[in-house]
Amino acid sequence: MANFKTHFNIAAAGTGISSAVLLSAGHTDINTALWLWFLGTIGGLLPDIDSDNSTSLDIIFNIFTAVILLMVLRYITGEHFREIRFIELLVIPLAVYSIMKWLIRPLFEKVTVHRGSCHSLLFLILCGLLTTQLTWIFNNEYATKSAIVALLSGGFVFFGGLIHLILDEIYSVDLSNIRIKRSFGTALKIAYFKSKRATFMMLVASIALGYMLPETDTTMNLLADWSAFNFY
Repeated sequence: MANFKTHFNIAAAGTGISSAVLLSAGHTDINTALWLWFLGTIGGLLPDIDSDNSTSLDIIFNIFTAVILLMVLRYITGEHFREIRFIELLVIPLAVYSIMKWLIRPLFEKVTVHRGSCHSLLFLILCGLLTTQLTWIFNNEYATKSAIVALLSGGFVFFGGLIHLILDEIYSVDLSNIRIKRSFGTALKIAYFKSKRATFMMLVASIALGYMLPETDTTMNLLADWSAFNFY
């Protein structure tokens, strides 16, 4: 399989070019293009989070911890963004970090296997839909623009992850000896059907998030109307 450096570089290149195309065509602004590039690169690391003690797992969990912390702080401050007390600034980050580090991550490592459920298209769809929903929640000031940014965000996470899966399949073919390795077919798969419970839970979650897509009734119209992508 491809190593971390290869996954990171190829995902960054592929999603970077894609975001640059949107920017050069005037369909997005520079800030959104950079945001999509970031998400696509992170998406390129997602399938390897089921590999214990991997660099990908460290990066993804650190980012996820930061997102959870921001969500907790936003909930506590409320709509009017009340002032946070000093003791809260000390306790809340420490509590979130401790829970993620010593409870969530060990549990995640225990229930996942490498090239299992996380190394599938269903997992990438779930991650893309979840990213769409979170982006929509945190960026809902302008309905149409926010809906498009949210949808593109989820799409770039999926695209980055798809690059990862394709790379692993390519590396499963030994071109020098013209042979196919035993790992061929374990990377790019629809779902990890050996774990029926995990597959079912991800399918249900994906369907639920699909129904929660921003501007559900007009999503396809937004995607089809390229003029709506012009933010200027």
